[in-house]
Amino acid sequence: MSWLLAGALAAASSQPPAGGGRFDPPHDELSPQQRARIDAELAANAARLQAEGKLATVAPWPLPLQGGLQWPLRPAAGQTDPAYHGISNFVDLDSSYPGHVLDWNCGTRSYDLASGYNHAGIDIFLWPFAWLRMDQQAVDIVAAAPGTIIGKVDGNDDRSCPDHYSADWNAVYVQHADGSVAWYGHMKKASLTAKPIGASVAVGELLGKVGSAGFSSGPHLHFENHSALTNYTILEPWHGACNAPASLWAAQRPYYDSAINKLATHSAPPVFPSPNCPNPVAETPNLSDRFVAGARVYFAAYYRDQLSAQSTAFTITRPNGSVFANWSFKMADATSDPYYSAAFWYWYFDLPGNAPPGLWRFRASYQSATYTHEFYVGDVIFANGFDG
Repeated sequence: MSWLLAGALAAASSQPPAGGGRFDPPHDELSPQQRARIDAELAANAARLQAEGKLATVAPWPLPLQGGLQWPLRPAAGQTDPAYHGISNFVDLDSSYPGHVLDWNCGTRSYDLASGYNHAGIDIFLWPFAWLRMDQQAVDIVAAAPGTIIGKVDGNDDRSCPDHYSADWNAVYVQHADGSVAWYGHMKKASLTAKPIGASVAVGELLGKVGSAGFSSGPHLHFENHSALTNYTILEPWHGACNAPASLWAAQRPYYDSAINKLATHSAPPVFPSPNCPNPVAETPNLSDRFVAGARVYFAAYYRDQLSAQSTAFTITRPNGSVFANWSFKMADATSDPYYSAAFWYWYFDLPGNAPPGLWRFRASYQSATYTHEFYVGDVIFANGFDG
C-alpha cells in the first residue's frame, strides 16, 4: 500500500500497515542435569567462601531481598531508543509438566518441557534487532541487588540457537545478604565482570552484556532468583493473584508493560533473517534519517506487549510544523491475535518532488506516551552539520 501525498490527510483515519507482524522472542532450555551441576557448583563455592571468611553466614530464610530488586538491564552509553527489551517468559508456578503452565498473574506467559523443566526465571529479550544489539554490546546486565559473586562461567559461544547450542552458558551468580541467589545467564562471551568469585558487587554494577550463550534461542537475559541455598526455593519476583508473596521488586512493572521501543524511518523494510540458525546473523535494519524529495520513506514502530485494542496515533510533520500525514492504528487492523510480546509494523509514503527541505518529524502517541523520531529531507547542509 502506498500513499502519494502532496498535502496532509484530511483526517486521521485508520490505516492497516504495509508490513510487519509478530516477532517470536527467544527462550531457553535447562536440563535437570545442567541445573543439578550448577546447584552443586554454587553450593561448593558458597561453602568454600564461608570457610575463607569471604561470605557472611546468612539469617534464616525467608527475608526480603535487601532494598528490593532493581531492573537488571540498562542501555549502554550512546543508546537513544526509548527502550530495548521485552519479557517473553515469567516463572512457571505449576510444577506439573508438560503443558501445565501458570504465571504470577494466573496467565500462561511461561512454558515447561517434557524433560521436566518448568521455566524457573524471567526471560528478558532484546528488541528490536536483538543480534545487532548483541554484536554492538548495546545492553548492559547489572546487579539487581548488592551481594557476593559465588559463581562465574565464561568462554562459551554466544551465538547459540536451537540447532546450534553451545555446551554451556556464560553466567554470573550473586548471593545477597539474606542468602538469596540471583542467576544472570546467557551473557555475551568475554563481557563478564573481571571481578573474581568471592568479590562484592553493588546494586547497578556492570556484570556483563546480553548474549545468547548456551541453551538459548536468541539474545536475552535469563534472570533467576532462589531462596538461600540450604532451602532452595525458586522465587518469582512479581506479586500477583497467583503468587501471594510480596513483590521482590523495588518498583514492580505491570504484567503487560506496553510501550514503543523504537520509532524509526527506513530506506527499505527491515530484514529479520529467518530461519536464523545454525549460524545466526545480525538483522539488516535499513535505517535512514536522510532522504531526498521524491524518495520513498518507510515509517516503522516497534512495540512490546502490544494488545489488540490499543490504538496508536501517528503524525508526520513538515519543517514548518504543518501536517504531512496522520493516521491511527490498532493491532486488530492487521491480525486477530489478541497480544504480541513483540511486534513491528511499517507504512510507506512517497515524498512529493517539491517536499520542503529541512527537519521533519515522525510522532506516535501510544498508551499516554508520545514518541518522536526526526529525519531530514533535502540536499542542503544544515546548521547542525547534517546534510540531507
